[in-house]
Amino acid sequence: MIRSSFDDTHAKILDCGKKHFLKNGFEKAGLRDICKDAGVTTGAFYRHFNDKNELFEAIVSPVANKIIDNFFKYEKISINGIRTKQNEKVAEVHVDGTIETAMFLFDNKEIYALLINGSFGSSYANFLEKLTEMEDGTRIKMQEIYSDTDDSQEHISNKGFHIINHSHFLALTEAVLHSENKEELIDHAKLVSRFFSGGWKTVRGY
Repeated sequence: MIRSSFDDTHAKILDCGKKHFLKNGFEKAGLRDICKDAGVTTGAFYRHFNDKNELFEAIVSPVANKIIDNFFKYEKISINGIRTKQNEKVAEVHVDGTIETAMFLFDNKEIYALLINGSFGSSYANFLEKLTEMEDGTRIKMQEIYSDTDDSQEHISNKGFHIINHSHFLALTEAVLHSENKEELIDHAKLVSRFFSGGWKTVRGY
């Protein structure tokens, strides 16, 4: 019975925390307001979470971790495609990965919006920048591998990669946050993926 009460309170704090973070963002959401809404004292809150940031992490980390897991899955496939000189497969993976990621983000639109627009001041601040930097690293690796056997393609600087990758994530975010249903999302995600895949093929050959 005690365990059930603890779990119920924990779930209530999570639910109220999510509501306040979505409304006000991490920085402006008040811990006292969250506790009041959840019907708990601040003392009771600290039996569940060390601070407001830990509460925020508990709410967004399942989605954030899945996004990162998907990234590493497609990174592995892409790098292997370059090593085995399957350039067309790399392009297909880019399209498939963009669409799959877009679908997942759409299914978790509230949390993704919170990560992108409401995480300032938390440990998840600049989440989009982190994703961009991860993609930068992958593209740089792919260029290095490809250049070992074919140096005919245009060399792109690290900053150049960052500009393109950041633009890609911004475009995908716009598609996710502004699509009204999955059918519209798929159309937008395909448009984004085709646009950037075509650009990559032009400047890098894959």
